[in-house]
This record gives sequence, C-alpha cells and structure tokens, in this order.
Amino acid sequence: MKNYTNMNNLKKYGNPPFSLAVIHGGPGAPGEMAPVARELSVFGGVLEPLQTAVTIEEQVRELKEILEGHGDLPVTLIGFSWGAMLSFIFTARHPHLVKKLILIGSGPYEEKYAARIKKTRINRLGKEDLETSFA
Repeated sequence: MKNYTNMNNLKKYGNPPFSLAVIHGGPGAPGEMAPVARELSVFGGVLEPLQTAVTIEEQVRELKEILEGHGDLPVTLIGFSWGAMLSFIFTARHPHLVKKLILIGSGPYEEKYAARIKKTRINRLGKEDLETSFA
C-alpha cells in the first residue's frame, strides 16, 4: 500500500491540537482553502491536506492517513466543492474519525438534482452576464 503522507501534501495552520481540516476543491485546486485555514487557525490548529492521489479510493486513503497521523481525532471536516464531496464520502466510510462535517458548495449526490444544475446557474445570471457568457 502506498504511503501518502509527506510535507508536500499537508499544510498546518495554528498550534496543536489539529481538530479542524479544510478540504479543497478540484481536483487540481490545492491551496484554495488556505485563506479559510488561516482565519480558523486563531481558534485552534487546522490541517489543510492537499490531494495528490488520483482515484477516489486513493484520495480517501490519503485523507485517512493524514488525519490519523496529524489530526486530533475525531476532527471537524470543512469541504469545499469537490472537497465537500470527498469529505462526504470519507465520513460515510470512516464516521468514527469525523466529529462534524461542513459541506460548502457541494455538487449534488442524486442524479435528479444534477439535471437541474445548468438551468439553476443560468437563472441566477443577470441580463448582462447572460449576454457576455453566451456571446
């Protein structure tokens, strides 16, 4: 089994214990949760795992390894976009490692909701946005 923990895929903010973890979107958006981590670090230690694994299974394993190795378990997970979906999957598989789960800007988990995403986004655009988006 591959060992995923290295200092290239984890940033720490504040001081131990590290009871919060912010999970970025993407894949491919490492570091986007850094401003959130910095703000939260005034209240306690925050982990910012940076996803380096390719598959969902590997990303769940990578996150588990990081949290078990560096977190004050159970942790509060704050996931954004893809990070929200990954956090949801992770929590379903490892509920004993998660105290609280906060999902921000998550994609839908049911196909019936996914079908409405484009229509919802277009309806939220103003007239000027519509003209420049589809020109």
